[in-house]
Amino acid sequence: MFIGFNRRFSESVQFIKQKLINSPANSINLRFSVPPLDIDHWTNKWADLLQVNRKFLGQDGAKGLREWIKMQVKDNKPYDEFVRNIITATGSNKDNPPASYYKVLREPTELMENTTHLFLATRFNCNKCHDHPFERWTQDQYYELAAYFAQFELKRDPASGKNNIGGTAVEGAKPLYELVSDKNEGEIIHDRTKEISPPSFPYSAGGDSDKPKIDTRRGELANWITATDNQYFASSYVNRLWGYMLGTGIIEPLDDIRAGNPPSNPELLKYLEEEFIKSKFNVQHMLRLICKSRTYQLSIETNKWNSDDTTNFSHGKARRLPAEVLYDAIHTSLGAQPNFPGVPAGTRAAQLPDVGIKPVSYTHLRAHETSLHLVCRLLLE
Repeated sequence: MFIGFNRRFSESVQFIKQKLINSPANSINLRFSVPPLDIDHWTNKWADLLQVNRKFLGQDGAKGLREWIKMQVKDNKPYDEFVRNIITATGSNKDNPPASYYKVLREPTELMENTTHLFLATRFNCNKCHDHPFERWTQDQYYELAAYFAQFELKRDPASGKNNIGGTAVEGAKPLYELVSDKNEGEIIHDRTKEISPPSFPYSAGGDSDKPKIDTRRGELANWITATDNQYFASSYVNRLWGYMLGTGIIEPLDDIRAGNPPSNPELLKYLEEEFIKSKFNVQHMLRLICKSRTYQLSIETNKWNSDDTTNFSHGKARRLPAEVLYDAIHTSLGAQPNFPGVPAGTRAAQLPDVGIKPVSYTHLRAHETSLHLVCRLLLE
């Protein structure tokens, strides 16, 4: 599940020939040296994680954020820079799309919960009302960490004109574009003590960082999260990459790192974490490393000793295709052109700007009806 795209027969033959001529490692290097087909696939991964949706951002806002994500994937932006640019984003989300993060998640507590969950794979929402009964996190830490998001504000961008998004009897409409900025006031009130919770990190990280000091709370938070010695940052993403590539994470679920949910192979997770840091958070390096591993190249065939193994990666794992990949695979195999409204003809499902676009019909597949029945039979068998 690397490229998220079904190769045509001629391309598959060419790739097999390359494997016969070259070693598996060289074939993988060749795969990384050509313009990658997987950019849309990995863009979709992050579009889902960052909730790229016209319901929150409008059609143009969603398109802008997805294009920004795609550029980061294409340029192989170091992961720590990618995350820092999101957390510290300022200005209009029209001109600076990562600022859209603050249009989707608008309150300090929900921002803190989502940010720690997404970038640290830690679920801080469990200690909002009381200390976590089984983990190290306390209720005080919940509000102290949320305080780092207490000093930002959203204002209407004049570029919105009179255009708004949404609006119900329960929740008012939001401007199409908004300006994100930091301010010098704003605090979080502890729900139990009713007192101000000063910003404080739940554990130390980044003390020896050479990153420039930022005099905003969001900047401090970004430096702490992306620090090389933050015990959750690098490990959470390499675990996510491993899980995406092999179908099962070293920690499962992928976004639930905690003492009560240890890794199935702590030495492997530590090795990947160290490689990621050593490479200066180079995502392409990690994908190449995983693809070259014997583990990734194992067959899905099992034997009597490993047929029941689901955690130790003793054999490959058959995985269900994501919806976009399946849709595109059917069209490619039939030689048919996808039919989506509002986008150029031939746009693949994996290239759609957000989830708001749906196919109007499947009548364009009628000319391929016999082949379609064959494909469906093969899928069902």
